[in-house]
Amino acid sequence: MSVTNKKTDDVKQQLASRAELYATHVKQAVSSLAWFHPIQGILYSVRNPDLYAHLGPALGKAGVASGAVVIALFFFTYLPQTAFLALISGPLSPILAVPLVLSESALLLSLLARPLFLDPALTDLFDNVLLKKGHVDLVARGRQLRGKSGGRGREIGKALVRPLEGIRLSAVLRYLISLPLNAVPVVGTLFFLVYNGSRNGPGWHARYFQLKGFTKQQREKFVAERAPAYTAFGTSALLLQMIPLGGLISLFTTTVGAALWAAEMEASGEAPNGEGKTE
Repeated sequence: MSVTNKKTDDVKQQLASRAELYATHVKQAVSSLAWFHPIQGILYSVRNPDLYAHLGPALGKAGVASGAVVIALFFFTYLPQTAFLALISGPLSPILAVPLVLSESALLLSLLARPLFLDPALTDLFDNVLLKKGHVDLVARGRQLRGKSGGRGREIGKALVRPLEGIRLSAVLRYLISLPLNAVPVVGTLFFLVYNGSRNGPGWHARYFQLKGFTKQQREKFVAERAPAYTAFGTSALLLQMIPLGGLISLFTTTVGAALWAAEMEASGEAPNGEGKTE
């Protein structure tokens, strides 16, 4: 029995240690204020509508796709999932089925819309924000620029490097595996958001890392040093993606927020130039 008790105590100690680390991570994520950048992206977009002057077709497709997917999923899957959740959560099932369906719609939209027709538009948007913030040399590493040299009146031209990274299979699998967490009232949904936010947060700066010429090792180190902040950003971004009929539109505003954050890093000299090539 003493051996069993010792093993039990060891397990409890490990769980307590991990819980403490997780709580510290979440606390640092909240205090980092990086969660505000996706919201800042919305405000900046409202004040600078010219950012979207050439993105009309992409925005239209995003709105139609977002509405169609959310309506279809609620029509075909809400009642079956409510019935299933009733076996687990009882009378709370109609409420718990809502974030579950919204999570599924966010995944489906990211899987289909972003890689198919949004990535080039999001890359243009990210670069345009950096130009507006005066980081001409940085943007010039990844695309041709039009207009007088040295000024903020420059306009983006043809991209010289690949657009933002697409959806990775590993990210999709993590998302699918964590979906059942939404069946747990409140706590489960919060854990779902934070878990996926921590995994997806750095992806919003894929274009920034690309322009900086970060190697894989540099990127991993840079992200690890700012893990709580990227968790906060990713969680806030995912929450906005789950807004009915506006999930895909939030991809644009969150991209703006990510670019504003990158501009702050660039202005403060927080991110050194990479050792790799911009490709």
